[in-house]
Amino acid sequence: MPITRSAAQVTTNGAANGAASPDANRIIAIVTGANSGFGLGLCHDLLANLSVGVGQRVPAAQPRPTAIAPSLTDPGTTEKAPLEPTGMMPSPHPTLTLILACRSQRNADEARTKILTQHAQDLRTRRSAGESVPEGWEEGLRVETELVDLDCVGGPTGVLSFCRRVSQKYPHVTSLFLNAGYAAITEVVIPRFILQILTKGLLHSLHHPRYNTEEIGARSADGERGKVWGVNVLAPYIIAKELAPLLRKSPKNLPFEPRVVYTSSIEAEAEALNDNPMEDYQLLQYATSYRPSKYMGDLVMTQLDTELSAGERPVRCLIAEPGCVATNIAVAGLGAWQWLVKVKWICYWLSFYLAHLLGSPHHPVWASDGALPMLYCAMVASAYLVPVSKVPAPKMHVVARRFRAPTVKYGEVDEWEEHAELAKFLAQKCDAIRLDWRRREGLDDHRL
Repeated sequence: MPITRSAAQVTTNGAANGAASPDANRIIAIVTGANSGFGLGLCHDLLANLSVGVGQRVPAAQPRPTAIAPSLTDPGTTEKAPLEPTGMMPSPHPTLTLILACRSQRNADEARTKILTQHAQDLRTRRSAGESVPEGWEEGLRVETELVDLDCVGGPTGVLSFCRRVSQKYPHVTSLFLNAGYAAITEVVIPRFILQILTKGLLHSLHHPRYNTEEIGARSADGERGKVWGVNVLAPYIIAKELAPLLRKSPKNLPFEPRVVYTSSIEAEAEALNDNPMEDYQLLQYATSYRPSKYMGDLVMTQLDTELSAGERPVRCLIAEPGCVATNIAVAGLGAWQWLVKVKWICYWLSFYLAHLLGSPHHPVWASDGALPMLYCAMVASAYLVPVSKVPAPKMHVVARRFRAPTVKYGEVDEWEEHAELAKFLAQKCDAIRLDWRRREGLDDHRL
C-alpha cells in the first residue's frame, strides 16, 4: 500500500526503532548536507534505485563503458572487457535506513518530508503503470535525522559527537556520502562575469567562475582553523576515519560493498594551490579558498582510499564530481535578502539550463542528475573499479547529455602523483587534529 504516514510517524531518532540491533539485511546510508542541492537529489535517487524489485537491476549500479579506467582494457586490444550486469537486487529484498545529516533540525525535518513525499508519489506512479513495489519495502524504510555542524570538531553537534551517536545507534554503515561543502563567497562581481564571458566564453564562465569574491581568512567558530578548509577537508576526513569501523561491519550479503563517497568539484584542480601549499594548508591567506579546499579534499580521500582499503574488509574512498547546478553554494553572497537570493537562484538555473541546451557536459539540469556519479561510486561492483594498488586516485565525473539521461565518465584527481606528498601531509595534519580533539572530548584514543 502507498506511503501515507507522516515523516514523524515513519521514524524517530535513536534506538526506539531498534536501530542499534544487528540487521544483516539492511542497507544503512548516511548523506551529509542532505537538505538541499546534490544531497537532497542524492536521497531521492537512492530511494528510487533501492526500491526496485527482487531480481531487477539497480540502475545506478550498472557498469558504464565511459566509466571504465583505461588500465582495465584488455591487454593488446582497444576493446574494454565485456560489461556484465551488477547490482541485482537479491532475495530477500534488503531494507534501508537513510540518515540525513544536517546542520539544523528544521532543515532536516523539511528534507525528510520532501524525500518521503516524493518517494510516495514515485511509488504511486509505478503502481499506476503496473510496476511492482517490493513487499515490505515501505514498512521497513527508515528515514532518520542526525545533527552535525561540520565547522565544529567538538561540542554536542560537532563532528566527533555525530560520529559517536551514529556508532552507538547503528550496527553498521554501508554507504557514507560526504556531500556537504562550504564556500565563503561574499559577492558576485558582475563586471568580472561579463569580462570572463567575453574572453573565455559563456560555458567556461559558468563552470569555472572567476568572478566571485570570497572572504579571506575566514575562521571556524572556535577560531582554531580555516573555516573553508575545516568544512571541506578536515570534517570529511574525520567522519570517514571515525566511521570506518562501522563501514567494515557492513554485512557481506548486502548487494553493495562498504564505500565512502566524497563530493568533489569541477574546480578541484592543482592550479588552485599556491607555490608552497604546506605552509598555508588551512588556506587562511588565499584570496579564494573554495577551489584549493576541494582539491585538498580530493587528495585526502586518495590517501584514505589507500589506508582504508587494507585489511580483510576493505573500504574504498571514492571521489565523485557532480557538475554544475544551482545549489545553495551558487546563491551565496547576497546576505539575508531572500527575494534577491531567489532571483539569483532563478538566474543561475536559467544560465545553467542554457549551458545544458548548448551541449555542455558539465551542466546537468537537476541535482538528482548530478548525483549519478555519487551513486555509481557507491554501488558499482569492485571489478569495474581500478584497484588501489594500481591507481589510488579515480574520480568519476557526471556527463550531461542534451535530451538524454546523464552518464558517468572515468577520470583521475588532477596531478595526484605530483602531489602525493601533499596528500600524506594533509592526512597527517587532519589526523593530528582529530586525535587532539578526541583527547579534549575525553574519548578513547584507540581508534582508527
